[in-house]
Amino acid sequence: MGITVEVIRGPDKGRVFQIGTEAVIGRKSESLPLVDGTVSREHARLSIHDDTWTIEDAGSANGTFLNGSQIKKATPVHIGDQIRCGATLLVFGGSASRAVPMTANGSGGHQTDAAIVATVPANDDSIIIPTPEAGAEAIENLRILYNLTTELTSVFDLDTLLQRTLNVIFKIVPADHAFILMVGKDGRFIPKAARYRNALTTDPDNESSVKLDALDISTIPISRTIINEVLTKQVGVLSSNAMRDKRFDPGKSVHEYGIRSAICAPIKGLDKILGVIHVDCGVSDHIYSTEQLRLLTAIGYQTGLAAENVRLYEAAVKSERLAAIGETVAFLSHHIKNILQGLLGGTDIVEKAVTEGNADKAAEAWPVVRRNLDRINTVILNMLAFSRPKQPLRELVNVDYIINECIELMTPYADERGVAIMRDLNDLPEIPADPTGLHQAILNLMTNALDAVSDDTGIITITSRSDPTNNKIVVSVADNGVGIESEQIDWIFDIFHSTKGQKGTGLGLAVAKKVIDEHGGKIDVTSTTGEGTTFNVTLPTQVDELRSPDDTHTASSA
Repeated sequence: MGITVEVIRGPDKGRVFQIGTEAVIGRKSESLPLVDGTVSREHARLSIHDDTWTIEDAGSANGTFLNGSQIKKATPVHIGDQIRCGATLLVFGGSASRAVPMTANGSGGHQTDAAIVATVPANDDSIIIPTPEAGAEAIENLRILYNLTTELTSVFDLDTLLQRTLNVIFKIVPADHAFILMVGKDGRFIPKAARYRNALTTDPDNESSVKLDALDISTIPISRTIINEVLTKQVGVLSSNAMRDKRFDPGKSVHEYGIRSAICAPIKGLDKILGVIHVDCGVSDHIYSTEQLRLLTAIGYQTGLAAENVRLYEAAVKSERLAAIGETVAFLSHHIKNILQGLLGGTDIVEKAVTEGNADKAAEAWPVVRRNLDRINTVILNMLAFSRPKQPLRELVNVDYIINECIELMTPYADERGVAIMRDLNDLPEIPADPTGLHQAILNLMTNALDAVSDDTGIITITSRSDPTNNKIVVSVADNGVGIESEQIDWIFDIFHSTKGQKGTGLGLAVAKKVIDEHGGKIDVTSTTGEGTTFNVTLPTQVDELRSPDDTHTASSA
C-alpha cells in the first residue's frame, strides 16, 4: 500500500498523488509533478528507509520547508506534516486505504499520528531574532511587537488591554478564530476576549466580536492537552495539525471546528501563567510558521507583563483610595465630634430651661443649637457636592439674585458678631449656570470670609461686574481679615486643607473651586497678611447647552 500526498494550496490544489517507496517533487517529476512555476524541476525527494519516511531538498532555488521550517538535510516526515515547495503546500498523508481527505471544513478526522512542530519559551528568549528563513519578516515582527508594547503601556484596564492585544493579533496573523483565556481565582479559565472571521465572506478584514457574556467556554475549539503543554512547560506551542495528534484531546469542540493549524501561547506574568492566547485556521488557508509562533509567544509575554502592571496599578489605586477614605473619615469624624459637643451642650441647656420653665434661658441657648445644626448641614452638603462629579444643570440665572440670597442667609450670623456685609452689584446679565451649585460656591466664599474677620470690626464686601468684551462676569468676595500666609496660597483649594484650625473642614473652598471649574470658570485669590483676602470668580456668559430656552431664575421668579 502506498502513501498519499495531497496539494492543499497552489496551482495544483486538490490533486492527490499516491507514491511508492520514493518520489521526486518537481516540475519535471514523473512521480509527483507540479505545474507551479516557483517549484524547481527537481525540488525535493521523498524516500523511505527502515520504515521511516524522510524528505530532502534537491538543490531547489526556493528551498523546501517542513511545517514552516526550512530543511537543510534529510529530515524525517510524518503523516499529517506539511511540505512547502515554492507557492505549493502539500500534506503528507496516510496509506491509500485509510487516507483522510484534508477538507477545509474539517469533516472526517481519523486520529492518526502527528507532532508538535515547534515550541518557544515564554521569557526574554521569545523576543524576535532574525533567522535565515525569516529575514524581513522578523524585522516587521519586531516593529509590530514594539508598537504593541508601546500601546499597552498606556492601558490600565485589563479587559481593554486584552481586547487591544487580540485586535492586533487578528490583523497580523491569518486566523479563523482567536481567543484569550485568563486563569481565574479558582484556577479555571475565563474567556476574556474572542474574535472570529465571518465564514460567509472572503474579505480578510471582515471580523466579528463574540459577546463574552454569552460565550460558553466548552464551545471554544482548543485542545486541553495543548493548553496543558503550554501551562506545564511555559512555552508557546505550534501544532501543525491538532486533529491528527494522538497526544491531543480529539474532543467535540476540536472536531467540530476542524482545527488544522494552531498556535497557543502563554500570557506569562512575573512568576506565573496568567492565561493563554490561542489562534487557529484551516491548513487549506494557511500554515503557521515558527516565526509566527515566536511572534505570538513574544506578544503573550509582553501582554503578561502589561497585565501585571495593570494589576499593580489597580492595587495601588485601591490602596490609595482606602488610605484616602480612612484619612477622610478620621478628619471629618474629629470635626463632626466637635460640632456635636457644641450641639449637645446647647441642647442640655435648652432641656434644662424647658424643665425649669425658663423661657429666657432657652431662648439664650437656642442660637448655639441652631448654629451647630447649620454647621453639620454645611459639612454634609459640601461632602455631597465634592463627592459627586457632575455636569452643571444649567438654566438662565441672575447671579446678582443668587448673591442677594446668600447675603440674606449670612446676615444673622454677621449681625451676631458685629460684622458688616457690603454689596456693590452692577445689574449683571443672565448667564447659563446651575443655580444650586453657584449658590453653594458663593455661600462658601462668604462663610470663609466671615470666619476670617474679627468681631465688631470685620467687613465683607461682595461686588459684581460684567465684562462683555470677553463674554464674562466677575464676582468678588473681599474681607479685611487676617489674610493668608504666602506659603499657604497654593494649598487653600486642596480638600481638607484649612487655615482655620478646628473651625474649618477644608471642604468649603475645595467645593467652591470644583463648582466654578464645572462651569468652565476660574477662581483666584489675592491676599495680604494682616490686611485681608479677595476671591475673584470669573464665569462665562455663553455656553452651548441649556435645559430649555424658557428656563430662567431671576428676582421676578422668586
